[in-house]
Amino acid sequence: MEIHKSFSKNDMIELIEVFKMDIDYFDITKTKLSKQLLKYINDNETFIPNIEYFINNKKELVDYLSKPNQIKVSTYQKKEIMYIAKNILLYCNQGCFHNTSFIDEYELMDCANYIKFYGDIPTVRRALITLNKNYIEKFEIHISPKIRFELEKKKKMKKDRPIVTFKYGKFTLFEIS
Repeated sequence: MEIHKSFSKNDMIELIEVFKMDIDYFDITKTKLSKQLLKYINDNETFIPNIEYFINNKKELVDYLSKPNQIKVSTYQKKEIMYIAKNILLYCNQGCFHNTSFIDEYELMDCANYIKFYGDIPTVRRALITLNKNYIEKFEIHISPKIRFELEKKKKMKKDRPIVTFKYGKFTLFEIS
């Protein structure tokens, strides 16, 4: 197992602090920190579960660190991903390949499989959700645990928000004393 190179030193430090790992990370390079983090993970079996990252055990932590960091996407790569996602939305809205960059369904499936790993980008999520509604093959959207936590928090806030109803009549909202 190896920590993916897209994780910065600050990302690893944040994980060390969140999971309260006993690792001294001051004045060392990213590669040394990566080795120390791997050694700590291999030596320890239990980790404190974290709600924000949706990581409950060692296996999930290893899985999270071995995949590319979805938050870190280069500008060029993000433009390319957005272009593909917008073309998928165009295909879903039109129902045909006219005016899209896709030649056939195989290219559409390849592109959808490519962008499904970048579910942190809202346009990608919307494109794949729309494609899943209109297409036989379903694509699993990969969302980082941190973004998933934020989305669930927003969904819960929407659900808990009071419903405003307007009634006619004379009302006093604030009483001045």
